[in-house]
Formats: sequence, structure tokens, C-alpha cells
Amino acid sequence: MEKHPLNIHTAIAEQHASLIQYPSAVASPQPRRLLLLHGAGVAGETTWTYVTNYLTEWDEILIPDLAEMGGSRFLLSGAPGKEDYAQQVEELLDALDWQAFDVAGYSFGGMVAVELFNRGRAGGLCYLLEPAMLVSADASDVALKARDYLSVAERVLRDPAGEQAYYDFLDSVSPQRVRNEKVDALTISRLRSNARGFAFALQAVATSLSADPQYYTRWQAPWRGMSFVGELSAAGMYQRHQQLAEQSTDWSVRLIPGADHSLVFTRPRMIAAAMNELKQSDLQASL
Repeated sequence: MEKHPLNIHTAIAEQHASLIQYPSAVASPQPRRLLLLHGAGVAGETTWTYVTNYLTEWDEILIPDLAEMGGSRFLLSGAPGKEDYAQQVEELLDALDWQAFDVAGYSFGGMVAVELFNRGRAGGLCYLLEPAMLVSADASDVALKARDYLSVAERVLRDPAGEQAYYDFLDSVSPQRVRNEKVDALTISRLRSNARGFAFALQAVATSLSADPQYYTRWQAPWRGMSFVGELSAAGMYQRHQQLAEQSTDWSVRLIPGADHSLVFTRPRMIAAAMNELKQSDLQASL
């Protein structure tokens, strides 16, 4: 395995990403590629390192930092929307000439992943790990989540060093988590180090959710993919993803035992195994 840091200037952003390559990719004319998109506030490599340790079905894995989180910065002014983050990723893909790939998006990254699919940019498998937009089948819950995120974002922008807004965010995304003072402190430290980007990402989520809560309660996946939901996350979220699996053409959902919204950090082996399994079945179906 080889890891290459990438620093690329594009029209919308100064971009940082990590590219992981396996030896077989060098000789393969059509390498199997995977794009990993992180959530609000915590940079790409920090988010995905544990999962990538167990992924076996891809030759190349690209892990960008979404702008203002980690090493990437927007060149535009004003608060960005989900479309701006999607454009950032598209420009990075163009610079690297990535044409065919699978996508996994965690939390806010799940919203960006779906935007890429909607634009026709991604045509492979779609993995969504507690995506920010699929929180409930009840529109009032979706609207309430939007208000919670907007409140957190506004308070973080006013006082990035304060703690209460970050704790409120943790209580919103993981209300049934097993509380651990050291774990919460580490999470808050990571979010605070990218406070502006964290707030911007939450604003982008809140804007999208509040614009049409009903849409996110009815959305179906027109692509093949899989959802991951933590067992300790709100029951309404798992119900929404069960609904998604039932109503979509080729979608499945995995409930991750003993996990909350931090599942990407706490259950990487289980998540990677399910991702590998779906990729294997996709490859076998194409033979």
C-alpha cells in the first residue's frame, strides 16, 4: 500500500487529499476506485483511516478534505451550500481524471455523495453512513434537526472556543451514546480545530433540510448501495433507512451493534467487511 498526499489548486478551492494505492493498481488499465467523503468538522484521513485498514476490494482510494476542514480551503466568499462542496469534489476528480468509482459518504459527506450521484458524476456503488439528510421518515423531525444544526452553527461561529454548542451537537447526533468524558473531549477538540468549516457544513445541511423536509422523508435511491446506522442512534433513523431499502430498487441497510453516530470510528472492521461484501457481489454480477 502506498499513500500519496495531494495538494491541487482548482477553480473553487485549494484542495488537499490523500490517495491510497495498492500495487495492483499500477498495472491495471481500469483500477477499482473508491471515493471517501467525511462528515462535518473532522478531516478526511482522520475520519477514514480505521476503515481503510480493512478495505480489500479497491485498487485506489481517494480521501479529500472538504473545504475549511483539514487542508482544503474555498476560494469563494460567503457561506457555502452542498452544491459548492460537490463542485469542489468534482473539480478534484477532474484534475485526477477519475471517471468511474464508488462513493462512501459519512454524515455530511453522505449528503455530498448523493449530490454527486444526482449530478451524474458518480455511477458506481453508493455507501451512506448515517447520512445527514436521512434522519427520519417524519418531516417534522427533519425540520427540527435543521433548526438544531443551524443553532449549533450560529453559536460556533460566534464563539468557536465555547464548549456547549459542540456538546449540543453530540447530543443531537448521538442522544443515546454511552457518555464518556474523554471521548467527548477528544471529539470536541477535533471539531473545534476546524470550527469554521464545521459550522459551514452544518449550515449547508440545515439549509437543505429546511428547504424541503418532505423530500428527505420520501427520497429513494436510484442506484445500488447500502446504508449503515448505529444501533444506539435514534430509532427513527433506522426506520427511515429500512424504508429506503424497501422502496429502492437495489438497496440494503446494516444496523451496527453497539454503535452511535461515531460508528465510522468505533466499528471500522464491521463497516469495511460489509463494504467489501457488496463490492464482491457487484463484481461477480458483472462477470
